[in-house]
Amino acid sequence: MEDIVTGGCLCGAVEFSIKNEFKFLLFCHCEQCRHISGSAHASNLFSETNSLTLLKGEKDIQQFDFPGRDFTKVFCKTCGCGLPFKSKNLDLDIVPAGSLHSEPSYLRQGKVFLAECPDWVRTSRETKHFEGYPDFFRD
Repeated sequence: MEDIVTGGCLCGAVEFSIKNEFKFLLFCHCEQCRHISGSAHASNLFSETNSLTLLKGEKDIQQFDFPGRDFTKVFCKTCGCGLPFKSKNLDLDIVPAGSLHSEPSYLRQGKVFLAECPDWVRTSRETKHFEGYPDFFRD
């Protein structure tokens, strides 16, 4: 495993590095995380290393703070990709797992706010799995 991992946005405007020593990885199914990710959950890594370094793109970063709740989304102004940030209330850097260029190292993982997880997210044994695009497009 690498000691330092890098990441960035899809368009390449923003790049960062951080020590590859994440405390945990959480898959959050809360309503806000589903909306902000446009997916079934947000996948965030949490670091206590205080090593998050912006390598380029400071002017390309936008921050949204959800009113009335400790909830933040940092993203690239151009492509909208989620980016890491320093938590306001915890001494942790929060890194969207999908923004990394390589595999992260973490001690624990968990799925949280499952009470808010909609039925369409829950998988079943009947769900088909594919290595690439499904054959649905050929039907």
